[in-house]
Amino acid sequence: MAEGIVVRATARMLERRYVTRTGVTRVGVVVAAIAAVWFSRADATGAIVGSLFLGLVLFCDMVRSRMRSHRRDVLTLWTVSMAAQFREYVVYVGLAFGAAAAGHSGAWGWAAGALIALALRDALLVARAAPPARWAPHPLVLPGQRRPESLQGVSVPRPRGGERSKTPEPERTADADHAAEIARAAGIPDTGEVGGAVHASPSPALLTRRIMAFEQPTRFLVIAVAATAWDARIAFISLIVGCVVAITGELVDPSSEVRR
Repeated sequence: MAEGIVVRATARMLERRYVTRTGVTRVGVVVAAIAAVWFSRADATGAIVGSLFLGLVLFCDMVRSRMRSHRRDVLTLWTVSMAAQFREYVVYVGLAFGAAAAGHSGAWGWAAGALIALALRDALLVARAAPPARWAPHPLVLPGQRRPESLQGVSVPRPRGGERSKTPEPERTADADHAAEIARAAGIPDTGEVGGAVHASPSPALLTRRIMAFEQPTRFLVIAVAATAWDARIAFISLIVGCVVAITGELVDPSSEVRR
């Protein structure tokens, strides 16, 4: 409860200062870079401070998701997705430098393995979450071309004076919803709801699915625990194992179909 109050208060304060969600995303990237610098140190202090900065990154994500202004659109979601992936790569680089400084052989090899496992995990879950292609009823008839036989003799009623056409307008948020679904499948943190909707507490089953999906908050938690308790090499191994579990879980019990 106290955490939610602090997050909402911070979000309202930033909105009063005209800070957008994209601006909060940029702050998260800078904080992740600071965490990577601390992780590059081969000592326990660097691991602890870097883990605290990773927690601050997740706090920025929570604040952004509670912001009511600046409705999400495709461009904002794309910016958030690219920034979230970039900041994770920066953290991986910092961990690799720290492992190399500690004298662990093959530190960059473990880092490359973690990146490959993450790329395979994202490729599978994003492909499953991608929306199906929309069916076009008839091709576009250009000027000078003959109308198809199925359209010949069919007249489209025009609205009378003072009346509006009853043809339903396409939803303007459909593309944003698809982009949000793909971003979530890629492991990007929640980008918030339109108009500041209330965030409901996830059920135990949904929480288990999210942990099995090995999204970015879970990966950051694994990095913080492994780097503090052991070293960067164990963190990379844990990331690889987590991505393998996410891929296996998606193949056995596709969670993308449930979300769709």
